[in-house]
Amino acid sequence: MTYHTNIYSLPEVMVIHTIAQFVDAYLFIYLVNRFFTPRKGKFISRKHTVIMTILLAAVLFFVDIIFDNEFYAYYITILLLPLLYSLLFFRESLATKIIICSIFTSLIVSFENVIIKLPDELVNPNNNYAIFLFLFFLRRIGVKMLLVFLIKKLFPWPRESSIQMPTPCWFLILTVSIGDNLLLVFWRLPADNENYVIRIAGILFLVMLPMVLLMMMKYLANSAEKNQVISAQIALSKTQNQYLMQQLEMTEALRKFRHDYKAHLFCMDTLLSAGKYEELHQYLVSLHQYQYEGVHLRRFVDDESLNIILNQKVTMAEKYGIRFETNIVIPNTGKIVISDLNSLIVNLCDNAIEACATLPNARISLDIHKVKVYLIIEITNTSKNDVQKTNPGFYTHKSNPEFHGMGIKIIKSITKKYNGQYQVFTTDHSFTTNLMLQDE
Repeated sequence: MTYHTNIYSLPEVMVIHTIAQFVDAYLFIYLVNRFFTPRKGKFISRKHTVIMTILLAAVLFFVDIIFDNEFYAYYITILLLPLLYSLLFFRESLATKIIICSIFTSLIVSFENVIIKLPDELVNPNNNYAIFLFLFFLRRIGVKMLLVFLIKKLFPWPRESSIQMPTPCWFLILTVSIGDNLLLVFWRLPADNENYVIRIAGILFLVMLPMVLLMMMKYLANSAEKNQVISAQIALSKTQNQYLMQQLEMTEALRKFRHDYKAHLFCMDTLLSAGKYEELHQYLVSLHQYQYEGVHLRRFVDDESLNIILNQKVTMAEKYGIRFETNIVIPNTGKIVISDLNSLIVNLCDNAIEACATLPNARISLDIHKVKVYLIIEITNTSKNDVQKTNPGFYTHKSNPEFHGMGIKIIKSITKKYNGQYQVFTTDHSFTTNLMLQDE
């Protein structure tokens, strides 16, 4: 990137450049906000973002005035200010922040150089001023919009996915970004190459290399996240199966007891009539081994495993004083595997119970029904505020968040498996999750 001081005296260029300073400032604030975890609260407010963007843009503006649009001063500023901002307001390690800010700066410099190193007859204002202004706009503003789009599509956001990237990946990209900066900014290669085709090809290579690495990182992050979701589903299934087996064993024991209770009554009556009170006492003690609290299952659905899970969740909700209402009609035929349906119900109910366990007059309603080829699952719970406004990322409030927050990922994973849709609707007093799964 090369600044030509004299062109900044042109009114149109000054306007575009001033707007671009705000774009640069917002771009870095946006990227840092998206990538790092705030020190306070769960997300950065819009007001905070606006204020910091204005402050950063003002610093960039005064740096240009003081140093007479010297590029190296501007370059150092756009590298250090986002780093300082991340140090003040975000949690991650210094090494991670240095790597990320270096990557962002390298990408901006690389993208701008694609425009700067076009033929002189295009970028020279003395030849065709209109084309020059258009290319200057692309360089200072247009490529930044393209960069945001590409990063949103390619770059994994560990703060949102709770994925810890392998350390070698970060240092590989840091090395590439430093190399890009040295080649483009300080050594001016391949910009000084006399062959125009080789020059542009070299610049495009330096632009694409970080993007390819970002795509590799995204692949690694997605693979790690899928493995994490699968591991969580396996662990959840094991827990569910253990609980179901216990409940089934207790239910079977209850059935046997009910089958024999007349014989037990006759035996106890005989002992009582004979005055054998000690034997009667011992007989009653022997019956105490049967513990049936909570075994009297309510009938929600025909499937035994899902019915036990629903009983467990309703009982848990009632212990917190939550009113749990159900309206469930599940067809006997369909392609949705019962273990997947069980996982959905477990996670949906757990999230709903956790969200309103401490609220007065809390209520949960679960509705499951079939509409044409789709199974619709909708669960609504009481909330104390509009969650999409106060916690738009739906981050867990538990300690050690890296070990929690898998519920939503499991729900989304199963929904995707059945070509379904996952939607959330919120009000000031309610939170609704709606799933639509293809069942045929």
